[in-house]
Amino acid sequence: MEESQGKISHYKLAANNQKQRESQERKYKERSKKRMSNIIGTKIKTSFIGAISSCEKNFGFLWGYGKEDSELTDEELKMKEVWEEIRTEILDNGNTQLRAATNEIDNYSVRWERHSIGITFKDKEEI
Repeated sequence: MEESQGKISHYKLAANNQKQRESQERKYKERSKKRMSNIIGTKIKTSFIGAISSCEKNFGFLWGYGKEDSELTDEELKMKEVWEEIRTEILDNGNTQLRAATNEIDNYSVRWERHSIGITFKDKEEI
């Protein structure tokens, strides 16, 4: 077959097909990596935000958690200032670790294998 007549050879078709599969695989790996990064990011954020929430729930009475600033005692105002510093450190550390995890994921090739279940069917005679 001559290509000049508008026909494409079997080899060109196979090469184009291979390029298309490679492109699809590359895109799938990129989406898989993004998915993994998002999932890990959510889990890390939940960890440090959850830690802050637990501290506020259990120790918030020390700085008048839930009160208006005008209602706070001098001792509560001091403790609130200390809490705000601690809270900032927790958030800064959590965000630093989140960025580090994201950067680490970028060093890997990721391919999501998805969840699958194999089901074997047997004929009635085999049962």
